[in-house]
Amino acid sequence: MPVDDTPAEQDPAGVESTSHDHIARTTVLRPESSDFATRLTPAGSIRDWFGVRINREPTADEHAAIDELIPQGGPEFNQYVVRFSALIALSSAIAAFGLLSNSAAVVIGAMLVAPLMTPIMAAAAATVTAQNPRLWRALAVVTLGTVLAIAVGWFVGWIAAGSVVDRRELPSEVRARTFPTLLDLGVAVAAGAAAGYILPRRSTAGALPGVGIAVALVPPLATVGITMHLGLGEQSSNAFLLFLTNLAAIVFAAGLALVLTGFRPSQFQSKRALRSRLAITLITVFAVAVPLTFHTRTTIEDLRLRRAITDAVTEWDDEVRILDVDADAFDQRAEVELLVVGRGAPRPAWELAEEISRRFDAPIDLRLLYQRDELFSVSVR
Repeated sequence: MPVDDTPAEQDPAGVESTSHDHIARTTVLRPESSDFATRLTPAGSIRDWFGVRINREPTADEHAAIDELIPQGGPEFNQYVVRFSALIALSSAIAAFGLLSNSAAVVIGAMLVAPLMTPIMAAAAATVTAQNPRLWRALAVVTLGTVLAIAVGWFVGWIAAGSVVDRRELPSEVRARTFPTLLDLGVAVAAGAAAGYILPRRSTAGALPGVGIAVALVPPLATVGITMHLGLGEQSSNAFLLFLTNLAAIVFAAGLALVLTGFRPSQFQSKRALRSRLAITLITVFAVAVPLTFHTRTTIEDLRLRRAITDAVTEWDDEVRILDVDADAFDQRAEVELLVVGRGAPRPAWELAEEISRRFDAPIDLRLLYQRDELFSVSVR
């Protein structure tokens, strides 16, 4: 058979082409092409990176790590529920006692014992992979843990709260979970993304307890039970809002992290269900962000008012020390109760009120208690 010794033609872009019609010609991106220019931009590089991440297939080990979160059913699932309930009850009791004793170390210990992160991550994985039975099973376990944690918190409050807690002066660990802000939402989103990155990778599983500490799940529920027993409805609803914030943000952020890891439904209908479910979780995150925004604005206003009070007192009399301050801003005005101590006779209180009003730029109602700083040293022989 004769051999064709015809030399290959040289393509202007530097790629050899052949004269045989049945061999496909190699295509390269020319520097002057628009697609080539787009890929050189930061947006094009990010698009290519996301495309590679989303189109990758998770390994068998990564699938196994997700599938092992919650048993699929049968006796294994029943045993899992028993163990989960026991750990939830114990962690909630630890958290409740730690909250009432105002011990941050005990509350952190409760976060380490709490198993609530596992079913939440299972719900995120089931959302991404569009596995309805696993999703409903995970949500049922989360609901069980939520109810049980609140009940245990109420029971501990019934045992101890009445004797060690004043309703008007809640421990700082309890108060910290009754006024969530957008900062808590940011923590939950970051922690959820971290958990979604860690779970499929067994080599990084040691970092998961840190995620559990960063985004507290059981302490807010224990706070709900304690404040319910004390009859503090507003504080109870705010603590439950903190839990819902953590739940929605973790499911959404962890779901996105799992999608970037390569987890996704295989059927077209399931892919559409994935988009709708992620949209629902995102809407939920925005829904909880609305009251958090108001709480954040209130916190900022309170900080601004306290800064105005401190600066105004210094301007009013730089030898005066503030012992206690109770300030509240609302309806474009503020009420301030101030306890100060100083030497000598105080200056007129109206001057201090005017100085606070000028710095805070709002009407002020001031109640001032001035104490003389006097020291008596007596020796009797």
